[in-house]
Amino acid sequence: MAQPLTHVRAPRTLHVDRPVVRAPHDEPAPRRGPEFVIDDSTLDPTTIALAAARADVIRLRHGAGLPTYAAVRALVRMLDDEVAAVGRDRDDVLVVLEVETVVAADEADAERRRGHLAYAAAFSHLSWQPGETMIVAPLDALAVEVDEVVRRTGVDAVELALVGASRRLAPQVTAALTG
Repeated sequence: MAQPLTHVRAPRTLHVDRPVVRAPHDEPAPRRGPEFVIDDSTLDPTTIALAAARADVIRLRHGAGLPTYAAVRALVRMLDDEVAAVGRDRDDVLVVLEVETVVAADEADAERRRGHLAYAAAFSHLSWQPGETMIVAPLDALAVEVDEVVRRTGVDAVELALVGASRRLAPQVTAALTG
């Protein structure tokens, strides 16, 4: 079944609480065309083919359909194949992974927070464990964590969705990642 048009949207401006970090080797031009979101509700072959054929920006969101970084990497490879199959240059498509992020005070705080996520996951019985795909790190380690996500997934950019009290740190996060 084809993707409903409600999932095709024009690129939006970035909000301060959602810093985007591009892969260091890749600085694509700003996009002005259609943007597709691929998440649990839109993860099917038709949507993937349509996004590859038409989208300038493809946003990936973790969920039960994309529960791990390995699953994201497999989807990125699929998108690469589909983009090539329709005769488009891969550089014309920006693949962005949205990652929930918690900024910790220091590494000990990050470890404590990761422990809380693991504890909650043990009792949730969900098919997708959010703690497996979240970044939980102190401010000074975020750039390293983002680089690791890019390396493991093959995406072109990572958009950090700051969670909870971390939203207040958006200006510092942006400065740390772009400075």
